[in-house]
Amino acid sequence: MEDAIADVLTASICAAGLVAMAISLRNGARRRRAALAAQWEHLVRMRADPRSRGAELVQVVRVYQRAARGSKALVAWATGGAQQDAWFWFWAVPVGAHVLVRSTTGYGPHNRNPSVLYVRQEDVLAWAPAGAMTAWQAASGKGRRRRGGAART
Repeated sequence: MEDAIADVLTASICAAGLVAMAISLRNGARRRRAALAAQWEHLVRMRADPRSRGAELVQVVRVYQRAARGSKALVAWATGGAQQDAWFWFWAVPVGAHVLVRSTTGYGPHNRNPSVLYVRQEDVLAWAPAGAMTAWQAASGKGRRRRGGAART
């Protein structure tokens, strides 16, 4: 009988540990989503700030080379969605990142492209990693659906 009680007690302790671990993981995911949403909110505020006049928002679609002095990437412009090769000086820019930039366009000798977007570190006004916009939409209710299936606008 004592062995049965010990087994039940051990199983209960293990179950409590698993529940505590699941709650901890869930809270960690919640904190991560909140941090991502805050990063997106900062980017949106910076984009609206009058001091950001002339800056544009791009999203990193693909990084096709990382080097000691920067990253070669394909970016998509938020206005219009056009894609363009870009060189990010001294930054291993992550795929999916949204970047608010002031930049210049010039010749790219690596691929003989006359229209490469050159982004220096001081040209980056704000950025948010992949998933930040989605986290912000979920936190603000923008991505939720109504009962009828129509998305909120």
